[in-house]
Order: sequence, then C-alpha cells, then structure tokens
Amino acid sequence: MLAVSFAVAGPLHLFAPARAKAHVNTGPVQVGISFSPRRTDALGLDYQVAFKRLEALHFRVIRLSAYWSEIDSNGYDRLDWLMTEARQSHQSVVLTVGMKGLGWPEFYVPDALVPEGGFHDGQDLGSEPALDAAALVFVRYTVERYRLNQALVAWQVENEPFNRSGPNRLWVDGSFLKQEIATLKSLDRHRPVIVNAFTHFNLIVDQASDRNGFNVGELLGFDTDGAERDSLSALGKRDILGLDVYTAIGYQLLGQNHVSRADADWPDRLERLRGLAEKQGKQAWIMEAQAEPWEASYTTLASPLSITPKDIAANFATLKDAGYTTILLWGSEYWLWRADHGDSRWVDTVKSVLAQEAAAPAISLPA
Repeated sequence: MLAVSFAVAGPLHLFAPARAKAHVNTGPVQVGISFSPRRTDALGLDYQVAFKRLEALHFRVIRLSAYWSEIDSNGYDRLDWLMTEARQSHQSVVLTVGMKGLGWPEFYVPDALVPEGGFHDGQDLGSEPALDAAALVFVRYTVERYRLNQALVAWQVENEPFNRSGPNRLWVDGSFLKQEIATLKSLDRHRPVIVNAFTHFNLIVDQASDRNGFNVGELLGFDTDGAERDSLSALGKRDILGLDVYTAIGYQLLGQNHVSRADADWPDRLERLRGLAEKQGKQAWIMEAQAEPWEASYTTLASPLSITPKDIAANFATLKDAGYTTILLWGSEYWLWRADHGDSRWVDTVKSVLAQEAAAPAISLPA
C-alpha cells in the first residue's frame, strides 16, 4: 500500500512549498553549442557548410566529439577538418573523447570490440578489460593528435558516463573514467577536463537513467544527484562539471504522442549543484541546454509538441538566473534544418540570445 501511495502521490518534495528564489547576479553568459556531423548527415545537411554557418554566429565555444567507431572505420578525416577549420577561424572548441559520444546511440564502440550477441542490458563497459585497454589507446592517440591545436580549450571525457543510456542502457564506472582522465592529463596538463551528467528531470526519467536502478531516496523526495556527484568526484581543481538540462521529452503511450515535463524544482537543483562545484574549487557549465524538440515521433519534428523557440529564451534566462556563466545550447543542426525549410524562428531566437550576451569574454586556453 505504501508503494501504491507513493506511485499515486508522486515524490514528496513536490508537495513542499517552493523556496524563495535568491536571484544570482551574473555577467554576460558565454554561449556555446554542440555540433555533430552525424546529425547533419541525418538531416541532409553538408557538415562543412553547416559548421561554417554556425561559426559565423560567433559562439564562444563549440563542442565536438571523437566518434570511436567512425574513426576506427574511416579515419580522422572529418574530425581533422573540423579541428583545422576551428583553428583557422579562431573558434574555441571542446572535444569529447572515449567510448561514449554525442547523440544516439550514445556508445560508439568499434564492431571488432563488440562481443558476439552484443552488450547486455545495463552493462558497465568500464569493467571489460579488453575493451577498456583499447579505449585508453584511443584516448591517448586522440589527445596526442589534437593537443597542439590552439582552438581546443577543454577536453570532455566520455559523455554522461554515469547515466545509463542507448539501446542497451550502458554506462561507464568511475574507476575506469579516472583511468581515462589520468591518461589524458599525462599528455595534456594544461587544459581542464569536463565530466558531464544528465541532470534531474522527473521521477520516471531519473529512475530510467540511474545506473543503480530504483532509488527510494528519489521517490521520497531527497535530492540524490548520484550521477552529478560522481561526476564531481572524478574531477580535479579547476576542472568542469557539465550538466545536461532538458525540460520536455516526448513519448508514446497506446499509440499516441505525449510530452513529459521536468519537475518544477529543476532550476533549484542546478543552482545547488553549481554552488557545490564552486565550493570544491571546480567550475560548472551547462553542457546541453535543450534548444530543439525531443519528440515521440519524427512525424512531429517540423511542428513539435515538446518545445517552441520561445522556450529556448525562457530556459536560457532561467539558467542564467541560476548563476551559470557558460551555457551550451543543444540543437544547432536542427535550427539550420528548419531555416533551410522556411522556418527561421529557431535560429533567430538563438541570434537574439547571442546579441544579448555579446559582451561575454572569449573562452581561451587557461593561463
């Protein structure tokens, strides 16, 4: 009966009165984006043309990903082009390395390293000796290849390693993640390291991504923040906690499209995590702020049910109010695709955000 009561009532913290908001005074925000040639391919865009269009908007930083399986099959040509173009145009970049990259299907393990029958549901890929040894070699080779590129301002190691995701809900444990970070820092001690996490959304989504399974504390309303705290624990001083923030996720139920919304306390949780990072001498960035639809079906992608361009500006203002001074928007490829199909509202909204934050300083290599 107790379990049924919780299921009906929902997390207890939702019944607590909202605390008074302590507005944080911040300067201009360093606005960035993520970019993936894989996503431009899916939308029918030329990745080189798309990247140059985004560079022309003067984002403070663009996050890229070294996709292990793609590089294993086809070499570094596409990433070489992006990194060279960024250097020549003085565009600061963050580069993600490891087994897990940006976007579905999340993990990019070369076919030769995938066991017969595939990985098991919920498997920790950081506990597979042969795979881990090969991943460390990949990290080492990639760092050696790009560490002299002056466009590179930070490394991201794995992508949401402590969140289960992808078709098999895989994840990477902290012990192996620290080996990857140690390998990277043995080659480049100058740049900060980023470890990111998919942050609090709501009870159902939080439980689905929690590598520890069902979390009674979350059900009772406690702020468990497991993936975020584990990410912080893997970082050293001056490193960066990255937080991925989504407020609307589409899903299908009984053949119908629906949208699940984030709990109303998401800004408070983010403000608290920023404060926790700063107390430890670390930075906190928003690595992914939802700025494109997350639909239940591709059929509504052009006329989305989840978010609108107005939501981009509203969510950005909320994140700024929570004290974040570096915010990377997710969805750059989608904005270009919509603009090419006569809907410029998305890119126009982002341009207005950039104009508002035009006085923000550049992101550059640490001194």
